[in-house]
Amino acid sequence: MEALAAGSEEAMGVVYDRLAPGIHAQAVRLVGAASADDVVQDTFERVWRNAGRFDARRGTLEAWAHRIARNVALGLLRRRTTPASTERIERADAAGGPAETAERRDVQAAVQSAIGELSGDRRAVVEHVLDGFTLVQTAARLGVPEGTAKSRARAAYAELRNALAAHRWV
Repeated sequence: MEALAAGSEEAMGVVYDRLAPGIHAQAVRLVGAASADDVVQDTFERVWRNAGRFDARRGTLEAWAHRIARNVALGLLRRRTTPASTERIERADAAGGPAETAERRDVQAAVQSAIGELSGDRRAVVEHVLDGFTLVQTAARLGVPEGTAKSRARAAYAELRNALAAHRWV
């Protein structure tokens, strides 16, 4: 942990190899398989940033990392219970004919439903983008690294693309 606190990427690799399987299993139990990778990524980012705070006198590295993972998972679950604010999607424009208006409403409903099905972290990124924020701004507002926000956005867009492909709107 001293090497990790000093910024050693090699030490991070050792810690990751040792703890990732158990943390992933814990995340699957707490948040499900779809969001487990997000929990693992956030957990190890926090381990990396806070390595200097680890105190072996207070417990083992495993216990410390699993506590971080639990907190990350619980935060994700709390955000999931927050109602999705997908009302930002513009209402269907009545300028077209009745068929076009009906199709726009169907697309809007499908998009809102698909966004509502995203995991909390991914949904938060999409909602910030829908509010007009860039991914860099979104990362800052959510308190995550830019790469994490971009990864979540990419994963969310893939999920949305798959969800909407059934309707042939992609």
